[in-house]
Amino acid sequence: MVDWLRELCGTGYMPHGHCYFWRPELVWLHAVSDGLIALAYFSIPLALFFFVRKRPDVPYVGVFLLFAAFIIACGTTHVFSVWTIWNPAYWISGLVKVATAGVSLATALFLVRIMPEALKLPSPETLRRLNTELDLLVRERTAELSAANDRLRSEARQREAAEDQVRRLNLDLARKVEELQTLVELLPAGVAISRQPDRDRITANASMAGLLGVERGEDGSLILPAESAPTPFRLVVDNETIPLDELPARAAPASTPQPAELPVAIERADGSRVEALCRAVTLRDHLGNNAGAISVIIDITRQREAERERLEFERKLQDTQRLESLGLLAGGIAHDFNNLLTGILGNASILHRELPGPVTSVNQSIRGIESAAQRAAELCRQMLAYAGKGRFVVRPINLNLLIEETIELIEVSIPKTASLQRNLPPDLPAIEGDATQIRQVLMNLVINAAEALEDKRGLVSIATSRQQVTPEYLARITFRGRIEAGDYVSLEISDNGRGIAREQVDRIFDPFYTTKFTGRGLGLSAVLGIVNSHHGAIKVYSEPGRGTTFKLLFPASEAQPPSKAEVVQAHQWHGTGRILVIDDEPAVRQVADLALTNAGFEVVLAEDGEKGLRILEETPRDFEVVLLDLTMPKLSGEDVLRRLRDLSPDLPVILMSGFNEQAAIERFVGRGIASFLPKPFTLDSLLEKIRAAMAKT
Repeated sequence: MVDWLRELCGTGYMPHGHCYFWRPELVWLHAVSDGLIALAYFSIPLALFFFVRKRPDVPYVGVFLLFAAFIIACGTTHVFSVWTIWNPAYWISGLVKVATAGVSLATALFLVRIMPEALKLPSPETLRRLNTELDLLVRERTAELSAANDRLRSEARQREAAEDQVRRLNLDLARKVEELQTLVELLPAGVAISRQPDRDRITANASMAGLLGVERGEDGSLILPAESAPTPFRLVVDNETIPLDELPARAAPASTPQPAELPVAIERADGSRVEALCRAVTLRDHLGNNAGAISVIIDITRQREAERERLEFERKLQDTQRLESLGLLAGGIAHDFNNLLTGILGNASILHRELPGPVTSVNQSIRGIESAAQRAAELCRQMLAYAGKGRFVVRPINLNLLIEETIELIEVSIPKTASLQRNLPPDLPAIEGDATQIRQVLMNLVINAAEALEDKRGLVSIATSRQQVTPEYLARITFRGRIEAGDYVSLEISDNGRGIAREQVDRIFDPFYTTKFTGRGLGLSAVLGIVNSHHGAIKVYSEPGRGTTFKLLFPASEAQPPSKAEVVQAHQWHGTGRILVIDDEPAVRQVADLALTNAGFEVVLAEDGEKGLRILEETPRDFEVVLLDLTMPKLSGEDVLRRLRDLSPDLPVILMSGFNEQAAIERFVGRGIASFLPKPFTLDSLLEKIRAAMAKT
């Protein structure tokens, strides 16, 4: 027995590893491979057993069990393949293979036996088709049952609805009649109903009664006698009362459903008048016969007023658009004209300085040129302001000093027959304002006063004073402009000329109104606008044949304006160094060249920005100051300034322009502008700007 067991365990045989020459890599290759195969074979039967347990309804369970036994036997043979590498148990390995063969044959025979029946099993597609057919059949039956139930419920609801319908119809009819009556009463339009074929009586709602001016409930018929229907109103078309046969209720055609429409005016007993639109349409009975009429009157008074306001607004808008176009044209003309005036005024200033001695006639002519140029410059500033390119430069103003500075210009602008008298007391408070605008007011009023003398000898008086305005004074005197009680500076300009008629005094400040043959009606309108913008007021005293006085009030200021002694004569100053002038206008370059050369400077001229930049690129540090025009072709002054700052950040730059100083400074704030020189400029203003710019460096 022991020998048989030894034979069975193969102790007398050589292990399988000798066949691999006990090479480790070969031994472990076969050992690991067979081990993994055995492990896989043992896991498959576990999955099959789990499936059969969970799905006992699956047919041919025996096949699954035989297949599991076959796989277990196969896995066992691989286990013994690993075992025999080191232990020569070949008899046991062979018995395992015999068992595997038996299980394999049994499984094959079982498969052969059940194959015909297995082939008869339905395919998945067949099962899906059968399920779909069964589902459709169930749905059809369910739908038939649901439809039958719905029909039964619908018939029941219809019977209930039919019973409720009759009750609701009566209630709805009564409610609709009440709603229509309420609606007619609440309508903002007047509604009148006549229920007789001859349409002689009417029933009106509250709005109609209000439009006609009758009591609520009264018959507003115009056809009935007055004792039956009092009518404290009349319907008017083109200021004529409408004949009875042409009343809208009677004029509504009985043969057509189209309404009759008539614009009317209702004149009521209290004198009020309502513009309205009246419409009337014929009412018919169930046989289509004439059964009366219904009239509607709509108050269109506000619409007519709105239409008139719209037309007035369109007219003003067209005027505004025309004025805007004129403003653009005026701005362009003023800018170009300022360049020309720079040449005129600058050359006149240079000529006045270069005269060898006091030549009375020549000096007078030069003053005339300067005066005309200054007046033209004032006109340009008005045009720029009209174009929206001018602004106030508000500073403290010594009104007496401003009058003294303007007197010379005024004297050469008025006829020789007019004597100019001044009454300017000292210690006059300052006013806050724009000196150019105030100077314009002064010159306009003085020139008008001189022209009022009509070539006769007369007196024009200019007087200033300090005035305390009280509420009692304002209640007694009517000024043009809104002012409050307080401390004011008064400016009075009087003449003893022909005076102004009473009916014309209220119109002299209207734009384009003038009593002069050569006037344009803009002077006093501009004066009033300037005074109002300075928070002042103006009063006109005039008597025909005795003269006129214009009294202007400006709020007094506590600020201290410059005195006459502080005004420096800049033309006496001289300097040295090189100055670059960049301007596209030859007259401006010529004036700047002459003035600066006479003041001791070496002047370099450039007719555009590109040339000026080329000069600066060659010698950026040789110049003391740059005079730069703001508006030029090719490169604008803004572009030149930006590139100039790259070349020489600290070089003083004085901007020149015919536009407003404040607007230009605001536009170039933070860019290192030394100063602004408005065109046209005089010799003094040019040298003063140069001196101030050089003093800052």
